[in-house]
Amino acid sequence: MTEKDAMALTQETLLNSEKPSVFFEELRRNNQLDEWFPELGALIGVPQNKEHHKEGDVWTHTMMVLDEAAKKREIVKNPLGFMLSALCHDFGKAVCTEEINGVIHAYRHESEGLPLVQTFLKRLGAETSLIKYVLNMVELHMQPNIKAAAKSKLKSTNKLFDSAAEPFDLIQLGICDGLGKIPQRNDTEDFLMERYKLFMEIMARPYVTESDLTAAGLKPGSQLSEVLAYSHKMRLAGCDKENSLRQSLAYARKVLKIDGVNYET
Repeated sequence: MTEKDAMALTQETLLNSEKPSVFFEELRRNNQLDEWFPELGALIGVPQNKEHHKEGDVWTHTMMVLDEAAKKREIVKNPLGFMLSALCHDFGKAVCTEEINGVIHAYRHESEGLPLVQTFLKRLGAETSLIKYVLNMVELHMQPNIKAAAKSKLKSTNKLFDSAAEPFDLIQLGICDGLGKIPQRNDTEDFLMERYKLFMEIMARPYVTESDLTAAGLKPGSQLSEVLAYSHKMRLAGCDKENSLRQSLAYARKVLKIDGVNYET
């Protein structure tokens, strides 16, 4: 099987199978994972914390999440990237899982798995934009449920969504991650979708632009970029454009010590 054939078969399975896990389980039974999917094969037998994952090893969890993701692929923005993210989301557990004081942990697996994900996707011939999307989703996949459990403030969820390649898709991946295990976690969707709606409303409002800052007296360069980043933080906090601009110019004058800034809005 060529690289092109592997990608085509994987894409067909991920986008059209009602239960994509059947395909990968068949490869496992026939000892065919090693050639094209060694990162998946490495998940077989990797233990998980039994309090949160009574379903078994990381392979079993991944297959369950993959099948949950298949139920969501019609509503996400990037179906193929989304399904690949579900497939790859816990690759890092193969290298991070350890037992500490009798308890299984996989600290930093979401970041430690990124090189494995990249190698896997490049082997399949994935395009750069697709790789970028999947790496972003994998790195952030735990955050939606963490934010929901903590009932995080609006600014915090806005910051998360702003950092996501596709915030709606990231939410759906988090939901699938919670459903694809035993016991299921099914209590995050309402909170996350409410916050997503607020995020989209905020991002649709007028906001401070580079032109606004240069019109106020800031000159192009690193300081303007820093003030623009500060104004973006104000935006994520829910401030309207006028207040964001006022605070950003105050930041430029008082913190960065920039003279000649016009405070008229």
